[in-house]
Amino acid sequence: MMKKRTTHGYFLESTQLLFKNAQEDEEINALLVPYKIDEAKYDYGISLCTRGFKSDRQQLKLHGQQYRARKKFEKLQNEANEGYQIHLRFLRISFEKDVEKLKELSAYGIRTRSIADWLKEAQDFYQNTVVDEEAMAELDSFGITAELFQQNETKITEVDAAYREHKLKLGAAQDAIVQRDEIFKELAIFRKKFIAICRTALKDHPQLLEKLGIKAYTEGYVRAKPKKKEEQPPTDGGSTQTAPTAEVASNVDVQKEPVAVETVPNNNKKKKRK
Repeated sequence: MMKKRTTHGYFLESTQLLFKNAQEDEEINALLVPYKIDEAKYDYGISLCTRGFKSDRQQLKLHGQQYRARKKFEKLQNEANEGYQIHLRFLRISFEKDVEKLKELSAYGIRTRSIADWLKEAQDFYQNTVVDEEAMAELDSFGITAELFQQNETKITEVDAAYREHKLKLGAAQDAIVQRDEIFKELAIFRKKFIAICRTALKDHPQLLEKLGIKAYTEGYVRAKPKKKEEQPPTDGGSTQTAPTAEVASNVDVQKEPVAVETVPNNNKKKKRK
């Protein structure tokens, strides 16, 4: 099944086929020789495709590894945080009027949302509490034994290890994207030049262009301009504007993840008096 035209796989496969078809056809070869297209150029283009396939597979592999590492980390954190919040709540109830005691136990104040800060706060809380006999006695009165408390402390340690592993996997995946994109950029430039030469050398042989997968244009062909949207009459007395159009520059899409922007509705606005 042919891949979609916007995938990296389609770009690599179609480009590799372009070079191989040109290399294996004697008639095309002869017409391209005056433009310095020789075996070395074919080998260079095909080797770029090979490197592209390899780098794309490597990037997908590392992306999968970092995804699984993130899921593992999130699962462990959710489990550990559940016990952590219960232990915090009971100690805050026990020492509700003793702020200094809560500070000693690292149980005072709002917990931060940053993963790194959350880990430090949780680790400090368990390290300070487990050696405090009064605090452990209060937890025991709520049914939280020393064994249960230390079990959740171990979970916090596991979360720390999983978080570090995820960061390493994420860094490797991002490096793989950079390396893949560098190869794709080099290949895209070489492909563009090669197609331009083919259009010039094979302009009188449209059937050969078609064989290479290059669309053959008839003499006098002019690329149609993108249609503009119909102008709408202004509704506020201002001038009418038409939406700009954009052309697709390459078959390889570089997609960016959308950035979510949260807005907090303000329900405290004063109503205007009539």
